Amino acid sequence: MSNLISVSFEVRNMAIMKDTLKQMGLEATEQNETLTIMRNRYPISINASTGEISFDSDQRREVDQIKQTYMENFYRDRAIREGMKIHKEVKANGVIELYLTN
Repeated sequence: MSNLISVSFEVRNMAIMKDTLKQMGLEATEQNETLTIMRNRYPISINASTGEISFDSDQRREVDQIKQTYMENFYRDRAIREGMKIHKEVKANGVIELYLTN
């Protein structure tokens, strides 16, 4: 059985979130500060102004992937803007570590 879930998440750059969704092949509509990805049962809704992501519990894995990919893209963009190098390391347990260096 699925349930509606809302989690807090900080979207610091809406353009990067839009690019992330596009990169993942997800189509989102935008209204005000909210991006909505339509799904069969319940849409995934990302509100940039409140930082809330609402979704069906069956979509948790997809939402976790969106959050992870967004954060990778956010820090990659930051590294490029600041003239830094970025190194990505994926641990055996699936944890991803990003290292930014000058």
